[in-house]
Amino acid sequence: MSRIKRVTAQDVAEAAGVSRAAVSRTLSNNGYVSPAVRARVQAAADKLGYRVNYLARGLNQQRSDIVGVVVADIDSSFRACQIRHLTETLLQYNYRPLLIPTGEKRDCSQVIDMLMHYSVSGVIITSDTPPAEIYTNCIEHQVPVILINKADQHPKVDRVLCDNAKGMELLLDYYQRHHCQRLVLVTTAGNSYSIREREHLFSRQVSMPYEVIRVARHDYQGGVEAGQKVLELTGQPDGILCLNDYLAIGVIDVLKASLSKQVLANIRITGFDDMAQAGWLNYQLTTVHQSCESLAATAVKLLQRRISHPQATEVAEVIDVILVERDGGQ
Repeated sequence: MSRIKRVTAQDVAEAAGVSRAAVSRTLSNNGYVSPAVRARVQAAADKLGYRVNYLARGLNQQRSDIVGVVVADIDSSFRACQIRHLTETLLQYNYRPLLIPTGEKRDCSQVIDMLMHYSVSGVIITSDTPPAEIYTNCIEHQVPVILINKADQHPKVDRVLCDNAKGMELLLDYYQRHHCQRLVLVTTAGNSYSIREREHLFSRQVSMPYEVIRVARHDYQGGVEAGQKVLELTGQPDGILCLNDYLAIGVIDVLKASLSKQVLANIRITGFDDMAQAGWLNYQLTTVHQSCESLAATAVKLLQRRISHPQATEVAEVIDVILVERDGGQ
């Protein structure tokens, strides 16, 4: 059986009557070519069905246009929003995102191997991902790294952080404006940087009496567990501050199933992040909004800077937040 001949850049160059370098500059959007040459090259490539082999080009250049996006908690709608904006922004700047879902049970060496095998141009690592081993290995291989909402600090690693301090200030002001007298903080025992940071800021800023409900997980099931613990309290609180929306939604579902509308109407429940479900009719959750779009734009901007200036001083950019007040689905 005869094999189908693979179309090469040289074939496109000959069909267009230009040099192979002109084909490369045109199809990689890297370097100047006249509009006339660009049109001839593109027409020839379309006619021959030619597509750039980015993996092969990466091997030739020792670095591809691929950017690794290492994420955990991929089932969270807030994380999905982060991923959507990160990948769209990377594509906008002609990078190819390589999504690597991970978690506590994922072997870090497997993640590192994948990143190195594809000769990635850079890596963006979101919060709640496994320990520093991934990014320290990237740095050893001279791969630029951007961390999102992670505590780790390194002289060659830039970070993008949510303004948790302002968010907590807005939430506590909300409870004071509504004259809440008995506040419950719902937090977790997990190793999430965002949760730990928010709890730390809460304890520093709060000026009213409060109780703490601590659960094992910072997801919906954690919220359900917290809601059940709220029901075990002697008397109901008039404020429940949850350190993310997932927890708040779990709490709301449990309380709605157990308390009357009149009792529930006197409990102000808040979250943090403004995930999609926070705006659903059944929840209408008051929460702190952090923009996934701004976060992604900042992360990619810092990545481009780090690629161009590998020895630049590390920076940490803070993304602004706002309070979104809703009626709690009453």
